[in-house]
Amino acid sequence: MKTLVINDLRRIQLEILDEIHDFCGKHGLVYSLCGGTMLGAVRHKGYIPWDDDIDLMMPRSDYERFKAEFSSSLNEVIDLSKIETCEEQFIKVSRKGTWMEDIILRRRLYGVNVDIFPIDGMPEDFKPYTNVLRTMHQAVVESCPSWKAATSHKFYWFLRYQAKRLLRGRAADVLELKADLEKEALEHLPQDFALATVIYGDFRIFPFPSDVFYHIQDIEFEGKMYKCIRDTDLYLRTVYGDYMTLPPVEKQVSHHLYDSYQE
Repeated sequence: MKTLVINDLRRIQLEILDEIHDFCGKHGLVYSLCGGTMLGAVRHKGYIPWDDDIDLMMPRSDYERFKAEFSSSLNEVIDLSKIETCEEQFIKVSRKGTWMEDIILRRRLYGVNVDIFPIDGMPEDFKPYTNVLRTMHQAVVESCPSWKAATSHKFYWFLRYQAKRLLRGRAADVLELKADLEKEALEHLPQDFALATVIYGDFRIFPFPSDVFYHIQDIEFEGKMYKCIRDTDLYLRTVYGDYMTLPPVEKQVSHHLYDSYQE
């Protein structure tokens, strides 16, 4: 067993990214860097110096095709919407033969991975709809039988876990609730609506014009060219505000508190 350090994590993640990039190119699927990975590409031409993950996004139709069709001898798709013990609704492409453990409870999780988030459509009167989505997601949170240990705010998450245990008796099955969220998304494909959004693990919702996600360019990341939406400024200003200004030194730390291993 080998303990993986940050350079190992990044090497494996970039290998996964290369495979996703090649697969999407061969099968005509749209993808883009997103989140901190897009920010890193624009501001640093690679990883944010203190970051240790890669985030991508795909329009829902391409996301569903990727989920169904991707195959690899090295990597596997993990669909978090089908896992009862987590709240998230996206997929990971995970390296076989590796695993991650949260540093608090030592729970073994998936392997070293790249996150892929779906891009979903929204009605123009989006505020009532986002309230519906948040209500549905909150039902998932309250029903999920686990708690988020991989964080430094252990006491907060422990209290939230205890609250969920009290509510679980009257909550529906978490997988049924997740299926309801996915059904809602499949009825709101981005190509059918003027607005679209990417819903992250913390369920932040930012409306964008849908066509933003279909105008794609090449962008440099760690010395190679990958795919990214053209209007990076609109996306990054909406999600991060003044994104070219570095945060204070005390905030330049990773928020992913895991140890990683390889067989």
